[in-house]
Amino acid sequence: MKNQIFLTFFMFLTLAGCTKTVEEKIKQAVLLQIDRYPKSTLQDIYKNFYQDYFGTEHAIPNKKAVEDYLMSELLEIQEVSYDTIIEITGWRHNFVRIPLALVKNGKIPADELLQAFIESASKIDSATADKWIDEWNNIVQTIEKMHLDIADFDNDKEKIAELLKQNPKMALHHSKIFNKTYQPHYRIVEKTIYKTRLEKFVK
Repeated sequence: MKNQIFLTFFMFLTLAGCTKTVEEKIKQAVLLQIDRYPKSTLQDIYKNFYQDYFGTEHAIPNKKAVEDYLMSELLEIQEVSYDTIIEITGWRHNFVRIPLALVKNGKIPADELLQAFIESASKIDSATADKWIDEWNNIVQTIEKMHLDIADFDNDKEKIAELLKQNPKMALHHSKIFNKTYQPHYRIVEKTIYKTRLEKFVK
């Protein structure tokens, strides 16, 4: 069962090697998310691609606050399983989502995940931040071509566009339906930091 941890991670990497265009990579990332999380809204898709682009940049006020929040979130996890999947983000595949269940289960030490999470914050070039709106518009246009049945797509599209006018680096939470259905608990770690610091604990 432990091999399931890597199922989505390696599916992403394998499929990524087969793609040739940005549009194809975006489509792949969207389809993989919808396949794993059928109730994903555009807001949840936005969060996936945003995390791939910005990583943890928006989520680290200071180390103590990050540690306290991690400890409190671990207490919220009631059911723990080794079948939790490590996922890679977006179409650029810059980051991975590390399920906190792997910490709760004792597979990954909490202090190791904490350090990897903090180190990951320095891995994004903030100079590219002003290009995020163009990036997102391209993603939305690609999704529209896919003709997927995503609930409240048009409303979410307009809402996100308005939020980006207010703040071009606007970060969003998961949608209410996503949180209720999937109860996500994870941390974002830069892909190479994951491989050097954390992969050994789950292999």
